[in-house]
Amino acid sequence: MSMKGFFGKAWNVAIRHKAVIAVGILVLGGAGYYFGVYRPARIADESVAAVRTGTVERGNLRVTVTGSGQVYARKEVALNPVAAGDAIEVLSIHVENDREVKEEDLIAVLDTDDAEKSVRDAELSLWNAKIKMNQVEDEFDSLTEDDRQARQFQEIPLREAENRLADAKEELEDYYIRAPFDGVVTGLSVAAGDSVSRSDTVASVISREMYARVSLNEIDAVGVTEGDTVTLSFTAFDGTVVEGTVSKMDTIGTVSQDVVSYDAEISFDSASLPKLKPGMSVDVSIVTEEKTGVLSVPIAAVGSGPGGNPYVMVLSDDGGFQRARVETGVSTDIAIEIVSGLSEGQEIVLNVGSVEAATVTGSGTGTNRTQDAASSLMHMPGTGTGPGMGTRPPGM
Repeated sequence: MSMKGFFGKAWNVAIRHKAVIAVGILVLGGAGYYFGVYRPARIADESVAAVRTGTVERGNLRVTVTGSGQVYARKEVALNPVAAGDAIEVLSIHVENDREVKEEDLIAVLDTDDAEKSVRDAELSLWNAKIKMNQVEDEFDSLTEDDRQARQFQEIPLREAENRLADAKEELEDYYIRAPFDGVVTGLSVAAGDSVSRSDTVASVISREMYARVSLNEIDAVGVTEGDTVTLSFTAFDGTVVEGTVSKMDTIGTVSQDVVSYDAEISFDSASLPKLKPGMSVDVSIVTEEKTGVLSVPIAAVGSGPGGNPYVMVLSDDGGFQRARVETGVSTDIAIEIVSGLSEGQEIVLNVGSVEAATVTGSGTGTNRTQDAASSLMHMPGTGTGPGMGTRPPGM
């Protein structure tokens, strides 16, 4: 092929592919603009749009500790036979499960034959002792010193017989199982005709008064003291809420798998929930500190400056924002107390992270120049200028 023919063929190929080359140039140019100019500017615009403002407010702050636990009866006693014998027949049952009883109400009666015989024997011994004592007194017309000593000697069998009778009657009472206090019968598991031993539980009696016990980690436990106000919510009652107080706080913790926990005992009016039962679940919120009439801002409004010093972004005189160093106090999950550095009604950024994100994005150098950049951000929307906006190419 001649040189002229070669260049002619190359020219024809170039003409046919000029459209593809042009498209490639446009694509590369567009990508450069998007990633170098448009996308940073849009991110900055979105960050500025996300900035929310509000004012410093005065109100009340309540610091709480939350936990979960269970309900327990204030008193609970298992009733076991204390009568002698390994197998004693149950003569009768006088209650039903879940029935309320008063102190000393009869719950069950065991076979009393042996116990009643012991009482009768003791009564007979006492009767004999009294007869002998009367005979001794009839023998003495006058009481000399020797007579008095002889009489006192004869009184010993009488006193012993009286004591044996008292013991026999007391043992007889062991065959009558009674309620130890006002409460509710539960766990009744025997019937008339059954045999029981001392290791068997005939029934249990629980008090109507109940309390909650929750386990707290060591960090939360530090702030909890007796007398703290508590709000209790019960799962079984669709979140029904009642008020209570911390009545007891463990001094020594319990270690389980290298984790220390402390139990808090919470008293409340269980009479307001008549269907509440021991073992039911409860969620509690313990008020560990409460302040009234203090300045506060949302947690998200506070940033951390050099050295960990807290600050808040406040509205400046030129319409932008600037850092204001503050002293903080107690905090909740959503708000924090401002001890100094701000005044009531002062306008602030409620989400300081949005301003910081916009500042870093738009600076171009990665340096966080908050005061200058944040001030410029207030004028960015609709201006076409400002950090991160760049300059649009001619014709675009």
